[in-house]
Amino acid sequence: MWKAFLPPGEGMDRDHEVINVSGPRAADISKLDDFPATMVVVGGCDSLQDWQRRYYEWLKKSGKNAYLSEYPTMVHAFYIFPELPESTQLISEIKDFIHKQCSKVVKN
Repeated sequence: MWKAFLPPGEGMDRDHEVINVSGPRAADISKLDDFPATMVVVGGCDSLQDWQRRYYEWLKKSGKNAYLSEYPTMVHAFYIFPELPESTQLISEIKDFIHKQCSKVVKN
C-alpha cells in the first residue's frame, strides 16, 4: 500500500516524509502560524499506537496545539464499530473538540 502514497521512483523507506510525517525527514511546521489544533486518538491495543504517540509528541515539540485522547482497551479504528460505547464517546469528544476550535476562530 505504501507504493500508492510514495512519489514515483521512491524506494520503500519507512522514514520518507510522505509515510512518516513526523519522522527524521519531517517538514518543519514550527513556523506555520495557521496550523490547526489537532486531536490524536490512540487505542491502547492499536498496533500503531507508538507511531500515533510520536506524532502527538512531534506536534507538541513543534509548538502546535495538540490534544491526545486515549482509549486504553481499544483497537485500531475502533470508532467504525457503532455498537462499542467507546465509539459513541469518541464521536462526542470529536464533536466537542471541533465545536471548541470553531468557537475560538469566531472569537478571533
